[in-house]
Formats: sequence, C-alpha cells, structure tokens
Amino acid sequence: MADRTKGNIALLLTALVWGSGFVAQRLGNEILPPMTFNSIRQIMAGFVLLPVLTVSLHNSGYLSREKSTASQISFRRRKAMIGGLICGVFMMVGSMTQQIGLVTIEAGKSGFISSIYIVFVPLFSVILGGSVKPRSLFCIAMAIAGFGVMSLKGGLGTIGKGDWITLISAACFAAQIVAVSYFLDRNNDILLSVIQMFFCGIVGIVIAMILEHPEIGAVAEGLPLLLYMTFFPTATGFTLQIVGQKYTDSSSAALLMSLESVFALVFGMLILHEMMSVREMIGAGIIFAATILGQRQ
Repeated sequence: MADRTKGNIALLLTALVWGSGFVAQRLGNEILPPMTFNSIRQIMAGFVLLPVLTVSLHNSGYLSREKSTASQISFRRRKAMIGGLICGVFMMVGSMTQQIGLVTIEAGKSGFISSIYIVFVPLFSVILGGSVKPRSLFCIAMAIAGFGVMSLKGGLGTIGKGDWITLISAACFAAQIVAVSYFLDRNNDILLSVIQMFFCGIVGIVIAMILEHPEIGAVAEGLPLLLYMTFFPTATGFTLQIVGQKYTDSSSAALLMSLESVFALVFGMLILHEMMSVREMIGAGIIFAATILGQRQ
C-alpha cells in the first residue's frame, strides 16, 4: 500500500473517531466539569501511548546512541520537547474550549463550528513563511459567514457564548495542525503526541483543581466515557492525525479531517437524538462547502 494511501486512511479514521468524540464529550459534561473531564482523558491517553512510544523508539532507533551521535540525539530531544510543548499549548486550549462550548451547544453544531479550523490553517501558515491565496481568504470569509448564519439570531450579541468559545477552539486546533507540520519528522510522531498529551493533561488538571474542585465520585461515575475518550478520540485520534500528516500534505490532511463535522452530526442524531434547525443546517452547509473548496488543489 502506498504511503499516501496509508496517510489518507489514517486521517479518515481520525475524522471518524473525532466525530464520535463530540457525543462522548457532551455526555461527559453531564457528569464531570469540562476541564476536569478533558484533562483526565489527556493524561490517561498519554499513559496508554507510553508502550507504543517505547516500541516506536526502539524500532526507529530515534534516540539510540548506537545509531545516532550525541549531538543528533540532543537536537532530536530538544526538538520533540519544544514541539510537544507548543503543540500541547494549542491542543490544551483547543480541547478545553471545545469541551466548555459543548455545555451549551449540540454535538453536531459543535462539530461544524470546530471544522472552521480547516480554513484557518492556510492563514496561520503565513507565520511560518507561507502565503495565503485569494481563494483561501474567500473560504475563510465564507466559513465565517456560515458561522453567522448558524449562530446569529439577530445582532452579534445574539450569538451564544458556547458558539464563540467553540470558534476559539477551532482557531487553536488550526494553530496545532500548523505546529505539528513544523515540528514533525519521520520518526518522532508518537513522541510528539505523548509529550503534548501529558502537557495538556497535567497543566489542565492543575487548572481544574483550582477552578472546578473535581470530586472522586464523579470521576468514577464518568470512567466509562473517560475510557472511550482516552482510547479513541484522544490516544487513537490525535496519533492517527500525526501519523497521517507524515504521509500526506497538509491540505489533503485538512480536507479529510474536515469530515469529522459530518460524523459528529450523524452520531449526534443517532445517539443523542439531536436535531438542527433549518437555519443551522444552512449555516453548517456553508461551513462545510468552505472547507471543501478551501482544500481543492
């Protein structure tokens, strides 16, 4: 199987498990405070990936003194640590704001607003020396217009707090994708994923303990959902994202990952029996069209 095909399959699975995660996150909010739920699943996912990381480093010899010089190992460790922390900051803020947003908006709606990160990616790439095509700017404007149609009921003041918070999460996820592309190399994908997850979880749980005061009983009650989020949208999803991006270009990756919004809508309807209004469906359609148009070569 060609490397590009492997990458595309990995990213399609990423969209599927991320889409299902919106339902689990919404259910989790009924049991645990949002930052607590998000931080615990990140820490658990980091531990789940540790054995995978051990095997990956052993097979690749990425940090082996037998296969690399001391200066090479030092550079790789520094690159992975800096990259993991930077990616972790964006993923932490993105994940937490998405989780908080799900307190007040439906899983399907959150999925489409979150998918706006796809059209933000080219804009943020400018920071790394890239350029923005006129079509990308048009797609950004189109996605924001779709957000307005989906969320506005009058003036700007009528947009719900959850909608704004979820839009912030979309911007953070766009920054995380750009950061991953910058720091990723062929053999540091799992290492990068583990570092960002532990950073998200540890910093997040400190914040949660100060602001939310989580209770052990509630954590035990939410354990089944935490386990699902740990093994699928978190450990599997974010790792598949990094592995997939290793084999394909960022535009194709963004296109495939944008399908998470469709999966979120489908799972929300099937499991939570959520329904979007006609206006919200029109807005979602505009957003989805913007993400597809933005990724055409």
